[in-house]
Amino acid sequence: MRRSARRRAMAAAPPPPPPVPGKNPRAVLPGDRLFATLAHYVSFTDHLRIRLVCQTWRFFSRRIGRPPPPFPWLMLPEPAPASPSAPSPVTVRRQFYDIPGGRPYAYDVPGEGYHRCVATSAYGWLVFVAVDAPRRLVLANPVSGARLVVAWPFGEKTPNGRFHAALTSSPADRSRACFLVVATDRLVAYCRPGHQDQAWRTLRAPGFRHEAPASDIVSVGTTVYLVDGRRKVWRADLADPEPKMERRNTACPLPFGDGESTILRHYLVGSLGHVHIVIAEEHHARVALFRLDWDKRMWVPGDRVPGDRVLLLGRGCSAFVPPAAGRPPGMVLFAHQPSLSDVDRGRAAGLAWFWAESRLNDGSEDVLVLKKTMQHRQGEFTAGDSFWFFPAIDPDETARPP
Repeated sequence: MRRSARRRAMAAAPPPPPPVPGKNPRAVLPGDRLFATLAHYVSFTDHLRIRLVCQTWRFFSRRIGRPPPPFPWLMLPEPAPASPSAPSPVTVRRQFYDIPGGRPYAYDVPGEGYHRCVATSAYGWLVFVAVDAPRRLVLANPVSGARLVVAWPFGEKTPNGRFHAALTSSPADRSRACFLVVATDRLVAYCRPGHQDQAWRTLRAPGFRHEAPASDIVSVGTTVYLVDGRRKVWRADLADPEPKMERRNTACPLPFGDGESTILRHYLVGSLGHVHIVIAEEHHARVALFRLDWDKRMWVPGDRVPGDRVLLLGRGCSAFVPPAAGRPPGMVLFAHQPSLSDVDRGRAAGLAWFWAESRLNDGSEDVLVLKKTMQHRQGEFTAGDSFWFFPAIDPDETARPP
């Protein structure tokens, strides 16, 4: 009896190996294997629908991830409230429009206490600020649903519109040093959102003044750059153990005369380790591009968009991106942001254009600017700001909703 039992045990299938720490403990079904095999061949938008199948497929989606679409979406202004006296909802459904594909997507963003979007990042995250007390900053990835709440660094007296914000990388990416930066007059505050040490630190930037159409902020890696209306530049490497703000009084020839008869909008854009500034007329009829030469203290004029790219411009969301259908290299697209000036204020809800298309100034005095509206959505949006949104799914979703 003992010998036959021993023989049966030897003939049986070997037991499964013990689970490896950190590996998927879930049972893998045939459908899951099918998804794991095909996931590398589906587009990002198809991948978003696949994630809705079940919890196990969402788990595989987080592990595999998908490269984002080459052309970012445009986050349209928030919907007009149904009633002025209605309480603010916890979340607001916002429309994200795929311009080349002509298709909208809808995701929830923070809405409780009225949160206003102030910046986006190339890693799928949005930066919101609570307008009403208590002041706070909320970082949200609408695609994955991840969310982080960060205290406001400057106290309750800081005006709502007199600051810039930037996010250097994804807060969920532990392999990079992610910084949240908020800059206001003469002060720059930064912290590590989601980090164990999330305390704010401040740097002084004497002489920096926030100007709605003329000042801007951009990050290149962990180095943050600021520019004011006089095109003076400040920078600091936040990864340095003791960062300090450096200033350059840069020379820059005005591309459109003396600039006294029109408002010039300034946009900072980072690309391949370089910092560029775009100067545009108020109505985007003429656009000029310059590259920062920090050592020579000057802005070097450029006659073409570098890298055969398309240039997307907006406060807190500018970027160089690959060309797309109907948008050849050298095209310039502006997100509709009436908060930069008073030109578009006072319009009726739903009548605002959402983005404009132009091209880099080639010396011609007559450059046609196409302003785009969405007729089938007239009346559903306020005349607020639009933002370029760069959809992405964090491979490591350690930053989860609270």
